[in-house]
Amino acid sequence: MRVNQNNFLSIAYIVMIDKKDDSFTYFNNYPSSLLKKIDIFRKIAELPKDLCEFFCKKEVLIQHRMTGFFDGYRVVFCGDLSEVEEVEAAIKVVFLDGRVFQDIDFPEAIYVSGSLGGIDDIDCVCLKDLEKGVLLSYLNKLSPRFNLEEMNIVSELKASYFNDNSNEYIETDCDLNRSISTEANILVLKSAKLNASYEVFRYECNDEDVFQTINLINYIRNNIAENFKLNLALPAIQIVLSDFSANLDFQINKNEYSQNSLQNTGVEDPRSLEKAIKLILRNGFYEGTEKTKYFNEAYSERLLVETLIGLYSCSSLIPSAKINISNSDLYGFLKDIGINDRSDNQKSLKNKFKKFRDFINKKTSGSFEYLNESRPSEVKIVSNLPIEWSSHNGLPIMLAHNVSRLPVSPGWITTKLLIDSRNIFIDMEGFSDVLVISSFKDEDLIKDHLFSKLESFNNGKLAALGSQSVFDVRAKLTRPSTYRELVSVLNDSCSPMVVFDLHGGHQESGEGLIHLKNEAVSVYDLVQDAKIPPIVVLSSCDTSPIDRNHFSVANGFLSGGAKTVLASALPILSKEASTFIVRLMIRLKEFLPIVINKEKKSLRWSSFMSGMIRRTFYTELIDFLIEKGVIESDKKYNLIPRCGMMIDPVSENFHSEIVSLISNETNISPEEVQRIIDEELVLPECLKYLQLGNPERVVIRSPHEIKRSL
Repeated sequence: MRVNQNNFLSIAYIVMIDKKDDSFTYFNNYPSSLLKKIDIFRKIAELPKDLCEFFCKKEVLIQHRMTGFFDGYRVVFCGDLSEVEEVEAAIKVVFLDGRVFQDIDFPEAIYVSGSLGGIDDIDCVCLKDLEKGVLLSYLNKLSPRFNLEEMNIVSELKASYFNDNSNEYIETDCDLNRSISTEANILVLKSAKLNASYEVFRYECNDEDVFQTINLINYIRNNIAENFKLNLALPAIQIVLSDFSANLDFQINKNEYSQNSLQNTGVEDPRSLEKAIKLILRNGFYEGTEKTKYFNEAYSERLLVETLIGLYSCSSLIPSAKINISNSDLYGFLKDIGINDRSDNQKSLKNKFKKFRDFINKKTSGSFEYLNESRPSEVKIVSNLPIEWSSHNGLPIMLAHNVSRLPVSPGWITTKLLIDSRNIFIDMEGFSDVLVISSFKDEDLIKDHLFSKLESFNNGKLAALGSQSVFDVRAKLTRPSTYRELVSVLNDSCSPMVVFDLHGGHQESGEGLIHLKNEAVSVYDLVQDAKIPPIVVLSSCDTSPIDRNHFSVANGFLSGGAKTVLASALPILSKEASTFIVRLMIRLKEFLPIVINKEKKSLRWSSFMSGMIRRTFYTELIDFLIEKGVIESDKKYNLIPRCGMMIDPVSENFHSEIVSLISNETNISPEEVQRIIDEELVLPECLKYLQLGNPERVVIRSPHEIKRSL
């Protein structure tokens, strides 16, 4: 039997949890049991993430992680020891949770306890004593049981990654202040084998301390980039941007969280809980704050988030910048934007959005100095707030860079996403059939807006100007009317991507829903019954609304296994939304073969979709200038392709080049073009499309660039 190299090479860090304990933290719904696992996650970050790292020196370790091409740390939660047997990995490290397991055969693994001693004659390693040497000794113990192919793999690793016995660590005399804001970066530095001293934990956010840790990580990365050739040219995440945001429900339904309301629901010490909620909403964690039970839980929850961000970042050795912003700073703006957009009050919407943007720009400016000034960087945001709408180099950051976001809450979804470090590789041909689910009532005026356009696309009537693509992409059009029909359609599909064309909605109370012809559907129910592909595109309103609670449609699909979801931050216009989806299909047909076959490069979905949103923005800009009478309409079909040539592939300083191009065609100054972008076209439809989840982990693979056995 052929060995699955991905599984054989991996080290599975298995964290035992009591699945009968279904309690969650009060504030952001993290599994309560994980608050006791923080030291385990910290320990994992100091250990090898796969067998290759047993044998390679620290420089090669850093080099490999920087590519972002290889899987990160593999963390698995198991409720019973019988589940451990099912995990496929060369080495399994099992962190016990204190439960007593009787009359059970312990699967082959390294067992780790929080204290010295054994359990039922099984030797356990104390957590503090777990290090690389323990794992290597275990590997040597297992070696006689390997088959020939497995032995050859290990031999090849030893031959390929020669260890010259140099110091395993990067020596430094740095003194680093450890706090809630530097925790993630300190874990990355430890994972990169940096020796340093650390002061005790502090509550306060100190920008200088954060910048020191970021600069150290980037110094290590830059040194590796200068002295070692990176063989894989597939841009990885460059930075994680996170903040102190929390569950918006505390403000949406604030009356439910007053002292009196909490008392009426039987909460113990409602005064302290109300105070803790207010602290969270304004990031009020300070040394002098009264340490109540609720404060301690909120702090532990925040520390868990930062530790998980750190573990995520360790897989690619990337820094994390902390934006000192919280719910109280932005919720008022978001509520106003939502109200004005839903009432179609465009004048007031512009004013509200500009106030939001100006405020958030002040808060985020220092965090963006680590981003590339001339071309897009891959950026990950961990927030419940639309940080992607802040500005950098004359554009919203989601246009200037390739941005995706993970929510802070609900925590059980966030945990799943932050420990999901496995890449999936899709061949271009996988996109030859794209599942499209469309469902409206017969009398709905928009029911055929997208459907009819995609029928034309399938018949070859819609294509890019001068198209010569030989890659055939077809939309598999379906119209389920009921929940059962929808489940059947999803389960019968093999497409890696599904497009939902239907009504969405999310009331202030309750969860987000999608609406079929005959019934409303909870996605949280749907994902229990249906197979969800890795890529979900939601052409529906309010699927990740900025002013609603965290039980959104998008989060529902992420909970069900989607790697990435393209969702709407607000209501979207049907005509523009249908045009967006058609352009997406054309982009699959025309752009993919150029990158995959002609340029012979692999492509991250995050980059593919960001380019799509970027091109849509400049099309909307040109349409806006035509509407204003600044550009003659017949120039549109000359300008748009020329703008596209600066985006695919993206050129240096693409935005300033496009602004100059438009300026030359309109006889208005580049400054005036930028003013129009800043002051008039403030919230185009394309900005409502948010990339959620881990699109950077979806790689459209070029067989010409790398051959990888899956």
